[in-house]
Amino acid sequence: MSLSETTRQVLRLVEERSGIPVHVEPDATLPGTLLAKVVMARGKVPLHRVTYRPNSATPPDYLICQQAGFILRLFAAPPERRLDFAGTPAAEAAVDRLVKDHPVAQLLPPGALPQFGKLLRDGLLNHLRSIPIGMRVDSWLANQFPELRELQRKAVLQQVQDSLLTLAPQHRQNAPRLIFDATQGISAAFAAFWAQRLEQPQLTLPFKAAGHLEAGTALLRIWEAIPDLPENDPELVNRWAEWFGIADWCQWVPYLAPK
Repeated sequence: MSLSETTRQVLRLVEERSGIPVHVEPDATLPGTLLAKVVMARGKVPLHRVTYRPNSATPPDYLICQQAGFILRLFAAPPERRLDFAGTPAAEAAVDRLVKDHPVAQLLPPGALPQFGKLLRDGLLNHLRSIPIGMRVDSWLANQFPELRELQRKAVLQQVQDSLLTLAPQHRQNAPRLIFDATQGISAAFAAFWAQRLEQPQLTLPFKAAGHLEAGTALLRIWEAIPDLPENDPELVNRWAEWFGIADWCQWVPYLAPK
């Protein structure tokens, strides 16, 4: 794997700031439309692991640097304010109720409902955390490493296009309304963020037509109002959760450094 000097520089920065090595590798088995993933070192896991979906047509440098940016934001916060995001028992109970009360429950075997609920819950909570913090990371990358901007643009446009697929009627019909609307509102905020920066207002039009742009615009205002400091990331995510009325679905626990 041949990485650019910029990517090597960012990875060195991660290792210097965290004091922990980084392992990078391609992974063609990443689920769904996920382009890259980071598993940070913690507890008995002694290294940060960044994986990305291989694409022979596009170098992976931006994807790797963005995931590295999540690590840098965690370690840029004071040690006592380094927190991990997690779901709560309230989230599990709420999603289970929503799934059981939804028509989709009649189409699935009873034994499949818990796994379906977990899929919906984990998907929404990951979206709730990764999008607003990822927008912080992307702003930093665009400012500090302009040589990544074209790769960033391509990846962002792919993400927006992938998110539009979830507006299809079958997705709306198969998910409880709260979960579907929250997911689309977050995606609309992402589209609005990039519509401004790429000067492509058309990116938001499908979300406007589907009735989700108002939520996205409100979330973006919250994002802009909270100072861009890594220690403010939990507040940012919490404020987005509050907007949808699911603040009790998530919690922040102390980050457990590897031993």
